[in-house]
Amino acid sequence: MSAQRNNPVAVGVDLGGTTFRVGLITREGELLTQQEYPTPRSDDEPAALHAAAAAVEGVLESEAVKADRVAGVGMGIPGPVDPESGTIRQCPNLHELDGVNATELMSQATGTPAYIGNDAYCATLAELRYGAGRDVANLVMLTLGTGVGGGIALDNEVRRGPRQIMGEVGHLIVEPDGPRCGCGNHGCLEALVGRDRMVDYAIRLLEQGRASSLGERAGPRHEQLTPRVIAEAAQGGDELALEVMARTGYYVGVAICDCIVLCDPDLILIGGGIAGAGQLLLEPIRRTVRHRSMISGFDVSRIVAAELGNEAGMYGAAALVWEGSAEG
Repeated sequence: MSAQRNNPVAVGVDLGGTTFRVGLITREGELLTQQEYPTPRSDDEPAALHAAAAAVEGVLESEAVKADRVAGVGMGIPGPVDPESGTIRQCPNLHELDGVNATELMSQATGTPAYIGNDAYCATLAELRYGAGRDVANLVMLTLGTGVGGGIALDNEVRRGPRQIMGEVGHLIVEPDGPRCGCGNHGCLEALVGRDRMVDYAIRLLEQGRASSLGERAGPRHEQLTPRVIAEAAQGGDELALEVMARTGYYVGVAICDCIVLCDPDLILIGGGIAGAGQLLLEPIRRTVRHRSMISGFDVSRIVAAELGNEAGMYGAAALVWEGSAEG
């Protein structure tokens, strides 16, 4: 057992609609162990939180971690939260958690202090403390997946604002007359570049009769068409797929231009599943920023991929503990 394993640990819980992760992480960011579990559902009780609490206790027991070594439990939640009260305001994929005081439930179940944060906030905090942003004090992060999340760090602190919406880059308006977003507005970034929007645009081009290898790979009802499949086709030089990636990068770049003049960041990170496309996505993003953010003088080489991938939420949830204990 390393010296680190004798130091205090934080438990990070990254709660998702399908699965959740539990990890033990030191203040320095060493991941000691992690486990993944299916997320249970229930109509009348917060089953996911009960399962997470049981999993935390199970991981601590399996690793023989004594109670006096546990600094606390942090939880990343896929939806708006009130970190001060510990309440989940709304959880779109787990509605049974709406209005539940998650920190009270977890603290009572595990006997340790508990903290809560929005999942995009946690991902941003993780990259700031342990990932690609660990050497800067000011950054903007975008997470591109089913939706578009984000976070802003200023002066080495992730900020959310009095109503917890600072950094919600997915709801920047990038095309005022654009499609309706799930938030009710029109033309939000999320309404143009989320997972389903990428797929919808590719399908629209295919239905126009455009030649593409995607026609064979998509399936008879396009059910096999995903951002990953589009990115793979683009990697092979497929012109339709390249157009989808360029369109996605354009709108993300427009949003980033707004972020730059509002936040003046040192670094911009692109994370989430869609970001797995790598340079195919980063290049059109950088090209757009280079052409449309001339006043800022921002170095587009500072738009890079996030480092922690699918583990960012877990690392960030653990970091909530260290941030909270430092304030206490």
